[in-house]
Amino acid sequence: MFYEGQFEGRKVRTPVFLGRRPEETANRDAQSFCRKLLQATDSRVFREGEWKLCSRTGWTDNASYLNIVAWCWVLGEERYLVVINLSEWQSQAQVQIPWGDLAGKQWRLVGVVSEAEFERDGSQMQAPGLYVDLKPWEAHFFRVEAPK
Repeated sequence: MFYEGQFEGRKVRTPVFLGRRPEETANRDAQSFCRKLLQATDSRVFREGEWKLCSRTGWTDNASYLNIVAWCWVLGEERYLVVINLSEWQSQAQVQIPWGDLAGKQWRLVGVVSEAEFERDGSQMQAPGLYVDLKPWEAHFFRVEAPK
């Protein structure tokens, strides 16, 4: 669900029955983010693909992995991974990607709404897992590309 004005970066959530709202300036960063997000999620993989929750683990002296959630989609060659820190603390985890064909190959993780780009070993993405270190409320939304 989206609220009126969200795609313009408005902060005030005006009730739908109210015929007016306060003046707010548009937030260009929020507009750009929403445009990229909606464009990416318009893909068939999010409607028809296979969705899976990813397991995540941490370390005995760092339970912050419990703040992180991750899931992925796959449809043919199209793959996406989302990892989110749902807390106000920086958190780390190893996220196990549940795709059986990752091992033995290098994979590119390309940020959908960011400029981030990484190359990772597929075997390590399965076990022990993809290492992530996220700031409070930070998220990664990656398109996962097969090696060429």
